[in-house]
Amino acid sequence: MIESKARSGAALRAGGIGCAVAVLLPVLLIGGVFLIFSIERATPEGYPDVKPESMARRVTGYSKGAFAALGLDRTLQSNVYDMRKGDENTLDSDFCYPDGLESITDQAEEGAYRLYHRWSVGKVAPREGSSALRSLRDHLTSTGWRITESGVSEQRHERTLKAERDGGYTIALTWEADRRRLSGGSSAPCATNPGWKESDGRYAEPSVGRPPVLTGRASK
Repeated sequence: MIESKARSGAALRAGGIGCAVAVLLPVLLIGGVFLIFSIERATPEGYPDVKPESMARRVTGYSKGAFAALGLDRTLQSNVYDMRKGDENTLDSDFCYPDGLESITDQAEEGAYRLYHRWSVGKVAPREGSSALRSLRDHLTSTGWRITESGVSEQRHERTLKAERDGGYTIALTWEADRRRLSGGSSAPCATNPGWKESDGRYAEPSVGRPPVLTGRASK
């Protein structure tokens, strides 16, 4: 009888501990998540300080070299956007968003930006398109770029080439056979604008100016 009561008491104590753990575990988990979130919010993303003008020169410089390497007898004027012809030459910026738990707030990093330079050429014959891809690949591999993607999509009638260097600078080119269009561009990793002020606001876009005229090597 005494032994039975002792076992019953032990079972009740074990059950009580189990219930306490079940109640405390979600609280501890929520507290841990909140602590990690607070630490991440207080820790800067570590983007390098780069003036937008300097970043623009670097990104468009990569584009100029890539466009010349295509070997096309074409010239794209600055700020061209003509989808009827399939031609584009635009420079723009985007916001940078934090990784990890901070991303749930969907708020851009203050003063941070990312530049990208888009360009495309329409009315490109199939032989020119294939040759342009080969020429660009040779140019990229010989100038320190790492090829990250090179493939063919039969369903979409596309061939793609992508490359990366220096911690996040990218160049990409897509040959759309059905549209006879070469679409490419270069982009930069996120950076912090040293000229940004709190009064500018979280979503202030930097002034990046106009893209340069792009000239194919064959048209020089």
